[in-house]
Amino acid sequence: MLKKRVIAAVAAALMAGSASAVDVSREGTGDFLFAPAYFIGGGMTTDLKVINTSQTQSAVAKVVFRHPVTSAEVLDFLIYLSPSDVWNGTVSCAAADANGTCTRSVVTSADDSIQLENSATFASAAAPAVIVSDNATAASTGRVALPNQGYVEVIMGSAYDVAPFRPGVLKSNILAAHTAAPALVGVAATPNVLTGVVTANAPGIGAASLPMVALADYDNSVKVEVGIVSGLDVAGQRTPVRDVEEALWTNNLAIPYTVGAGKLSLTTFTFPTKLTYNNVTDGQYPFTAKTCISANIYDNSENTIVGSVFNISPLPVAPQTCLDEFQWMVFGTNIATGSFAEGWARISFVNPTAAAAQVSVPADSTNVGRAGVPALVTYMVKEPNKFTWAYAASTR
Repeated sequence: MLKKRVIAAVAAALMAGSASAVDVSREGTGDFLFAPAYFIGGGMTTDLKVINTSQTQSAVAKVVFRHPVTSAEVLDFLIYLSPSDVWNGTVSCAAADANGTCTRSVVTSADDSIQLENSATFASAAAPAVIVSDNATAASTGRVALPNQGYVEVIMGSAYDVAPFRPGVLKSNILAAHTAAPALVGVAATPNVLTGVVTANAPGIGAASLPMVALADYDNSVKVEVGIVSGLDVAGQRTPVRDVEEALWTNNLAIPYTVGAGKLSLTTFTFPTKLTYNNVTDGQYPFTAKTCISANIYDNSENTIVGSVFNISPLPVAPQTCLDEFQWMVFGTNIATGSFAEGWARISFVNPTAAAAQVSVPADSTNVGRAGVPALVTYMVKEPNKFTWAYAASTR
């Protein structure tokens, strides 16, 4: 019996050290959240909701909007969450050029978890926070309009024990605690208590919501501040990018579709670890040139079309590369569905291996030699009076 216990203890110790600490949270709460996409313009708006599930601790988090092509941190602000608190905000396009490209974006929030811009005052229903990014005033503000689509990060800055340690903590006291906090964030200061929801609002169709992807035990180590670049590639972070890629690794995705009059089906791809490569001049995601995608198309009666290999939009002539951090492909155009009106697609990243696609492979990697990518993949289906948005399921 003793020998068995010793063997079991050794096995448990080995298993405990064989996986990266950071992982996608099964409970949906974590210390680093991803909204895989936001959409503005053409009448579309996007709502964001971030929740502090702790009943005793307050939390400060940084909301970051990232550019879909360059991965740049386009807009950032802090939110101050008391125990059991919720922050709500809406991003929209207030002006666009003749091509529909947003030239003036606005983030609006009447929630007291956010400060008015350039003010210590917290927002309210009577005086909401209105964060305007306008190309016309970019020279003076240093801030251009948000792109029509991109993705959002919510980074746990730190949790604080602020009296009375229950719902109702004054936001000014949370602000004071964060202001006084040291530049280095302790591991214990980033509990897995954040969760969130992103909602896309489409005119004439309705709204569709998606839970944010929550990473647990990311353990941000750098104090979050407005105007200071944050994210996975910041020097001094405890968790290397390779471990985040290990957690997000995916392949062989099942995506339903329906096409025809009044219907639109698309799939979105977000590569959130590309931000490590902001210094790459052409913005290319750091996969090898052979990186590409294949799709097998099925209808609901098991009939199939074997699709050809294709790239994520935009499609370069050569070489085959995944160019953008965020993009989508439309069924019936980018992904041919033939005569099928409804069915599903198996989308696979067929060429890259872990060794080629990851920044560097953790010594305890489970993805060595296995094709795939560190990606967030969703699908959207718009039908008359119906709007669906969901994560693609992996068939492996």
